[in-house]
Formats: sequence, C-alpha cells, structure tokens
Amino acid sequence: MYHAILPEEQHSAAKRFLQRVPSLIATSSLCRRLKPVALLIDIAPMTLIALPHSLIANKFHLSPRAAQRRDNVIRQWLAQYEPDLYQAILNLTQTMPVEVSRQAQAFKLWLTKLLGTSVMPCDYCGSLSTVRIGHRLNFRCRACRRTFNPLKKYYLDKLSHCELWLPFVDLLLQGEAFKTISQQLGINTDTVAKWQRYFLEIMELQGFLALANYYQIKRCQRYRQTWLDIHTGDTFLPASKSHFRSKSS
Repeated sequence: MYHAILPEEQHSAAKRFLQRVPSLIATSSLCRRLKPVALLIDIAPMTLIALPHSLIANKFHLSPRAAQRRDNVIRQWLAQYEPDLYQAILNLTQTMPVEVSRQAQAFKLWLTKLLGTSVMPCDYCGSLSTVRIGHRLNFRCRACRRTFNPLKKYYLDKLSHCELWLPFVDLLLQGEAFKTISQQLGINTDTVAKWQRYFLEIMELQGFLALANYYQIKRCQRYRQTWLDIHTGDTFLPASKSHFRSKSS
C-alpha cells in the first residue's frame, strides 16, 4: 500500500517499522486500553500513507475518535523510532507522490481518449460499423440500428458538461473546496458533490487506487486546515447579525 505513496528511499524504513509494530504492541504502555491491540497491525500501513481517520474508521467499524487514538499511537512510535519516515509522511501534505502523479496523468489521458473517440464497437452486436451522433458521446450502429452511449458502463452518462471534466479533476486533486470549484467552473455545489462521488468511484473501478486514496487524504487535510484556521483566527468570518434588538438605555 505504501509503495505507491511514500518516496522510494523510505520504503525500507516503512518495511522495518511494520515488522517492529508487533513487538511495540507487546511492550508499549500506549496501547493497553486499545482493545483489540492486534488491530494496530492492520492500521499501521494506513498511517504510513496518512489515510484519513474517517476511512480507517469505516474499514474497521470504529468510531472516528477510536480510529484517531490508534493512529496517534502509531504516529508516536514513528516519531520515536523512524523520525525520517515520520517526516516523509508529514510531507505528503505538500507534495504529490510520483506514483500518484503518474496515475493522475494516466487517468486524464484515459478520460481524454474516451471523450474524443470516434469509433466504438456496438454494445449490442459488437459491430465496428458505428457513427457518433450529437454533441454527447452517443453512437448509432449501422448494423443493428440501435443507439448506445459508451459512457454508460462507467456511469458517466449521468453527468453533464463533459468539457469541464478534465479541469474538474485537476481542481479535485488540488484539494479545492466545493465552493471554489463551483465558482471556477460555473456549476453549483450540488453538481460538484455529485461529480466528486462519481469520479472517485471511477478512479477505484479503473484501478487508480493510489490516486483515489491521495484525493481522500487531500480532502481530509483541507477540512482539517480550514478548522484550524477558523479556531486560530486566521480565517475571517463575518460577524452575524443579532436576531434581538438591543435594549435602549
């Protein structure tokens, strides 16, 4: 799992740390209350790629708080025994890993070819005697006279404005907020949320797992930073008007 996310020079340290986790569980006082403690072995690889607590919680049927407590214990071990590896995990917030960058380019190339195709075998009879019709990716088969949309197998036929899909993917991978994406592309936030859900599923179905994981990490970090900015006063929030009239003295 970590091979696609962490820098190559940290792979041996990651392997060494994962092999050390069982002995740390047996000797450390940090995990005495984290039952079952063996779950830390399964969570450790996810900590190495900075997977969000919400995803860890869903995978192991934990509460987000329980997932965070286990993740924090593993991070303490990393900081103590593998400080360089720990710093590399923290640096994932600033840089896009090489494998993720490669998958991002491959995914966008796949999407570009799909949208630009002019020849597509018929979904019904398999004939190559097809012709593209309309501005959407619809085809008519000259052999069986039926129409079909190749986007349907990827569930993309339900999404509009296909000319915006590539810039949308770029903004998505930058971790931009839904409101920012909405403003830049001229679509409403409900559409942004729908597209995000569909494209994330397509990335996973097409085998771009590192890319899908990276997006979810980036998204979670965006929410966390916004929360920190608000609570440290770095983000300006307009003062809300009071619903009550002030009493005259």
